[in-house]
Amino acid sequence: MAAQERTYVLGGETRRRTLFTGVTGRQLAAGGVFIAAWMLALLATRSVLVMLGGIVLGAVAVGLSRRKTITGESWTGSLKDRTAFRLARRRRGGGPEFVPGEALPAEVGEVRVLAYAPPSTPTAPMAIIHHKDHRRASWSTGHLTATFEIQGGGDGLLPVRAVNTAGLLFERLLGGLASAEIPVDQLDIATRVLPVHPAAYREHMSGLVVPDAPARLRQSMEELSRFAAGNTEEYRSFATVRIPLAHLAATISGSADLERIAEETFETVGEVVRRVSASGYRLRAVLGPRRLGALIRHLHDPDMDMDALEGIGTVADGWGYHRATDRFGVRYAEPKFVRIEGAARDWYHAVAHVPRDAWPAQAVNARFMEHLVTRVNPATIRTVVSQFRLVPKARARDIARIGLTYDVATQRGQRKKGQVSTGETEASMSASRRTLYDLLRPVVAGVYPSVRVMVSVPDDPELLDAARRRVTSAAEDGGITRLDWQDYKHHKALVTALPMARGVKA
Repeated sequence: MAAQERTYVLGGETRRRTLFTGVTGRQLAAGGVFIAAWMLALLATRSVLVMLGGIVLGAVAVGLSRRKTITGESWTGSLKDRTAFRLARRRRGGGPEFVPGEALPAEVGEVRVLAYAPPSTPTAPMAIIHHKDHRRASWSTGHLTATFEIQGGGDGLLPVRAVNTAGLLFERLLGGLASAEIPVDQLDIATRVLPVHPAAYREHMSGLVVPDAPARLRQSMEELSRFAAGNTEEYRSFATVRIPLAHLAATISGSADLERIAEETFETVGEVVRRVSASGYRLRAVLGPRRLGALIRHLHDPDMDMDALEGIGTVADGWGYHRATDRFGVRYAEPKFVRIEGAARDWYHAVAHVPRDAWPAQAVNARFMEHLVTRVNPATIRTVVSQFRLVPKARARDIARIGLTYDVATQRGQRKKGQVSTGETEASMSASRRTLYDLLRPVVAGVYPSVRVMVSVPDDPELLDAARRRVTSAAEDGGITRLDWQDYKHHKALVTALPMARGVKA
């Protein structure tokens, strides 16, 4: 009997759902303040000009809030980013944004690094990063992160049954971690893709040919190595676990001192590692402070090997380079990239994420994202980060129910008005119903997925434009309608590509 292909519906949302369709809470608050101020001015002046001026300003504000850029993003949001970028550049004019070795970039914020190892293995400590909750200016409501390297699949072409099995195991992994009993609220899987030097690849292929191989086979292998050398890539995969400190402390009986928190964090990460291993991803190593710092340094400067520990004493040493210093003063970013002054040469980085309305509306298979990882030609240095914010079953069911209620109300409103549907509401309703159905099954919970891609090129920023186009094309081949490149804020978006579990809101 032939294996049937299992399909997946992602997210259950094709746009932000709100009580007032298309209006965010911030826009609603701003509109309320404007209307109140306008009414007060109208009562105080009783002027026709004030009344007309308020109507005109309101109409202009509504028009601007609905205006979109050519890529489908909010025009006002893009304007805000451009303005903030230019003001920051002018304000910093003659001074650096941060001083390597003395401070971390502003987007990283305040962090504390702890190295912990159980008494049985004191020589292999695990790096635990404590991130401050900057919204509440509190360490106690912050979160902890730890990173470990995993053995990637490297599967190539697989039968449908094998693909479906791997997808099902990963579903169960996320569903189990989303349990309210486990103090984990996010799991990031990052794949680092690096081109392999053609000479090294040809040497490797030559070593596979045994001395007594037939001449025709040897010639075939040599031709194959020449054809494939320019597009051969190396893959390294890392997982980062995010642990809310308050949730972790609540699971500790007795006093939650530093030693007890570190011990419990180690046990929690161990449980995650066990579950990840059971899903088919073998553990390579848990990263200590020096290895984590070396990985962060490598992401900034790919010339520095991610396994090279020279010059790295702790995690903070990963930010050891200035950003975009030139004769005009320190400019921490350009609109389309952030430039890092590496040890040997400059590197240019750009970061993109998949917007909520760009995910495929139709069902997809478990490997639909492989285009971003394995099908970018020619070979391009990139990091693909899949972030999964975990939501317990009860909360996920409420979110899906409320979302379906909004969709049904939107559909009925369209019918009453005689509007022709674009199909978006129906697709969203179908996904919400599928989510509610799935939540009836065991070991299933809610997940907010987010995908981010960081592209890097050396020396010439014009090469970055070509790399961005290649990555965008690969994303479209996988069914993603567009990528949102973080222009005017790549310096801030860079932190979302680092092993720090940043950048997802549930």
